[in-house]
Amino acid sequence: MTHPSSPFYGIPVNEIARICGVDLATARRWKREATCPPKSAVMLILGDLGCFDPAWAGWRLSRGLLISPEGWEATPGHVRAMKMMNATLGTYRRENEALKAALRTLAEERGRFEDQPGPEDWIYSIG
Repeated sequence: MTHPSSPFYGIPVNEIARICGVDLATARRWKREATCPPKSAVMLILGDLGCFDPAWAGWRLSRGLLISPEGWEATPGHVRAMKMMNATLGTYRRENEALKAALRTLAEERGRFEDQPGPEDWIYSIG
């Protein structure tokens, strides 16, 4: 019987064989701890991407999600969209800086520049 601390605990033998690409007999031996599985097999079962590249150690694949060591989850769609989101943020930042510069120029031309009042300057009325 598999010990609860085993990486194979709770995983059916046919799943171990499928994920690791081994024969059912090999998966059974690993599960009952008759033989020690290779480290790569354990990493595959745990979904640890460090088995492919050390830079990804601690990152996991589980239930179709990429999970960071901190527990942040991303779908394949999120990962694909990152480049577009970064480009969009860059565009917004550039536009924001251009608008700020235009506002400063306008304020200098008019000789004044007023910031929006902070919360301490707000006037509250109940009415």
